[in-house]
Amino acid sequence: MVRKSSSKSRKKNPKKSPAASPGEESARKKAILDAVKRSSASVKATLQELGLPQSTYYKWQKRYKSKGLDGLQTGNPVSDKVWKRLIDFEKKEKELPDKSKKSAEETQIMTSEQDRIKELLFRRFDGEAPPEKEAEPPAPEPKAAEEPPSPPSYTPPPEEPMDKTFKYAVGALACIIAILLLASLSNSNKFAFKQKNQMVELWQGRFAPMGWNRVASFSDAKILDGVEQKKAYSKKQTFGILSDYFINRADEILKTGETPDLKAAKSYLGHASKYALTDARREEIRKRLNRMNFLVLLGKGELARSKGTIADFETAKKYLTEAIPYASTDLEKDMLAKNLAAIEYAIAENKITQGETQLADLYREAMNRHLKKAKEYDPRKAQAIDREIAKINKWLNEYEGKGVSPH
Repeated sequence: MVRKSSSKSRKKNPKKSPAASPGEESARKKAILDAVKRSSASVKATLQELGLPQSTYYKWQKRYKSKGLDGLQTGNPVSDKVWKRLIDFEKKEKELPDKSKKSAEETQIMTSEQDRIKELLFRRFDGEAPPEKEAEPPAPEPKAAEEPPSPPSYTPPPEEPMDKTFKYAVGALACIIAILLLASLSNSNKFAFKQKNQMVELWQGRFAPMGWNRVASFSDAKILDGVEQKKAYSKKQTFGILSDYFINRADEILKTGETPDLKAAKSYLGHASKYALTDARREEIRKRLNRMNFLVLLGKGELARSKGTIADFETAKKYLTEAIPYASTDLEKDMLAKNLAAIEYAIAENKITQGETQLADLYREAMNRHLKKAKEYDPRKAQAIDREIAKINKWLNEYEGKGVSPH
């Protein structure tokens, strides 16, 4: 009884072969992929003979193309049954007659011819020939029957013609976009002047390969005096023409013999600053504006000072203080300092004069009040008190006449 039970137990629990390492598993799967590829039969027939599902085969093929041998380390392992069938299949392939081998060679030639036809088709589609497809290395010669097939070295799969065609299409599209951008940028940097009666219009190229937009209009036809006539100007040339024109107009206003219209001159310089492209040009215009602002504020200060009241003196002082940042030369700074000192003196002198006048009025009022009280207390001295009041008023009037009159 004991012997029978042990025999049954041996049948139920057969001894399993040790599990293969990840490296051995990837090598086995790679060997199966190579065997199916080298087989003279179809993929479906070869997989049926090996007992391997097609879905498993294509999963291995996809992982191998994306990650190489590392991609074959995952997934279900190769069973000993499939591996044994692979060895038998390899032996059977070696024993095939020359006719079968020749048929396999013819199949390979036909496949190469089909690839060549595909390349011709892609060449006509793209307008240029894709790089030649690398020839696949010849299949290694099978080893002796007693030796299992060894996994070949990893060779990356060749690129598919469609992948290359897609890359060429993307590259051509990128080139077209770059050309369009360069053409648009070049067109947007073009300017043109168009004269209509006494008006001059400024046109700029659109940010597109063609077309124009009107960007400004000027009411003075003299803007093009002395300018070389061209169909198109660069941005540097156009802005230089406009900047020179506005600066010259401001200079003409300042050189007139009459009182210059400083507001109009400042307006022209403001327009000139908009079209200045260099720092030196902007600095030149800034100095002109500062000089003009200095003269305007200095004139306002003199006008307010001439009115002679303390409020006008304060206004004049405010104008001169605003002019301080615009004084650029030593002469302008010295002139400003002297005018400010004169205004400070006039303010102080005016306040002193006003204080003295107030003191005299207070004294007169107090004396009159006291003398009137004296007349009430002693009417007999009324005439003497009136004479005293007249004397005091005369003295106060003389005192006020000696005061320094305000300037």
